[in-house]
Amino acid sequence: MTPKTISFLKFSLLIFIALSVLLASNTHAKPVAAIIYPNDAKITEHHIADVQADGDRHKASFFLPIHANKETLTVNTAPGSHMRITSVNIEKQALPVADQVEALKNQLKNLNRKKSEFETRIKADIAYIDFWQTQAKNQPEKIEDIESVEKLGNAIKKGITQAYDEIFQYTQSLEELAEKIKKVRKQLNDLTGATKKRWQVDVYLSGKPQPKIDLTCSYHIRNCYWRPTYTLNALPAKSETELNWYAQITQNTGIDWEDVELKIATAQAVTRPEPPFLRDWIIQPRKEIVYSTARHTSSMAEESLMFAAPQLSADMAAGAPPPEPEQKAGFTFDTYDLGKRTIKAGESRRFTIREMVLNSDFKYLIRPHETPQAFLFAQLDIKDDDFIRLPNGDATYLVDSAFIAIRSFSMHDKEQKLFFGSDPQVDVKLTILEKKSNETGFLIGKKQYQWGWKVSINNLKAHKIAVLMEDAYPQIRDKRIKLKETFNGVAPQKEDNLLKWTFPVLPQTETAVEYGFSVTYPDEMDLSFGGR
Repeated sequence: MTPKTISFLKFSLLIFIALSVLLASNTHAKPVAAIIYPNDAKITEHHIADVQADGDRHKASFFLPIHANKETLTVNTAPGSHMRITSVNIEKQALPVADQVEALKNQLKNLNRKKSEFETRIKADIAYIDFWQTQAKNQPEKIEDIESVEKLGNAIKKGITQAYDEIFQYTQSLEELAEKIKKVRKQLNDLTGATKKRWQVDVYLSGKPQPKIDLTCSYHIRNCYWRPTYTLNALPAKSETELNWYAQITQNTGIDWEDVELKIATAQAVTRPEPPFLRDWIIQPRKEIVYSTARHTSSMAEESLMFAAPQLSADMAAGAPPPEPEQKAGFTFDTYDLGKRTIKAGESRRFTIREMVLNSDFKYLIRPHETPQAFLFAQLDIKDDDFIRLPNGDATYLVDSAFIAIRSFSMHDKEQKLFFGSDPQVDVKLTILEKKSNETGFLIGKKQYQWGWKVSINNLKAHKIAVLMEDAYPQIRDKRIKLKETFNGVAPQKEDNLLKWTFPVLPQTETAVEYGFSVTYPDEMDLSFGGR
């Protein structure tokens, strides 16, 4: 083997070692799993860290993003490791940015130099135009050589045209330069105005020292979250509703995720290092509250209010403190495994969680005393095996794939009613048939008031529709008031002070419902009719 060959092999070996070190430094921290919550994320990373001597101890170090919650950090050694973790120290560290700052300053200097050059050329073109315009104004009245003047005029025209073209081009270039300068200045201000920082984690170890150690750590981090979004497509002709559930994941951790085991959780995890203290439970006689004379005098008006508000309890009236807010302990949430996914730092990506087709009973809800509109809704009745809880999020509502609205949506019950907006092809008209009092009356010492209405539903669609009509049932608050009902045709169902009529309306047909009420009450009673 010649000396030249030996030198070449040594050089190749050095290159190989350098590349190995470079690759190791680039892959020392790799996120392997993430659970995304609505407000943050739990990240699991794998580190291959160098073991270094630190006095009489050994340690391995790695870094976390500054947005990581250091209180949530856990660190474990790989199975079979010959070293144990004895303690962990976390400190904030400023990132070196001198090289980046110098590069940005040079870039800004070059951009400003080019900007000054363009501005100088624009000024020169403007001076050129002004000069020849002034010369044109100062020409002698008597022209001896017309041909030479024409040549001069054409030259001036050509020169001025070129000057205007240059001004336009330089002005456009200045606008582009201004955007670049603004961007570079912002980057420079970000670096110099607020020092970039990160967490340095020192893991102290005991046991037989090794050159490197495998560490797995997990922590919660802000700037990473997910939002549920939905698409609800009503298909009345099929008696179905298509429900698509998506997860919009945003990750601004500063680290690219490649083939990360990704999960989402529908509620926030509560991380707390210590349990809360128990409050003392004290049972004792209630202390009597003694009011001053001035308070006693001014409280006469308050007493009348107390009697007018029976919802105040006797304890509150006596000066007892108001009841404590009801405590709701604990929560439940679901997790969904999205498999291995890749999300670059700064990206926001949408993933499909579920695509479902739900059997739906479509009707039109009308409330004639409130609005002349008819609202399409789907009554969902989901089987136990198909039901899943869906967290609150923005939903796009469609009818036969046509956009209707964007509203919030959630699902916490197997029976749910979804509204898909009003339909202009279903016309509702309320006609007052009767609204009068009969104070002369045939009953001695009694008064009477009567109401009567007609509700007409005109179906302009090419198919039959089902209608649910609702109205408030009169609530009588005095036993001396007597109520009488009048229902013609379809009789309603009474449910919680609500009247409900259910009936079909054929295509291109009008259907009417008539009903009314009358009340009889004592002659001396001043009655409120509740706005009707």
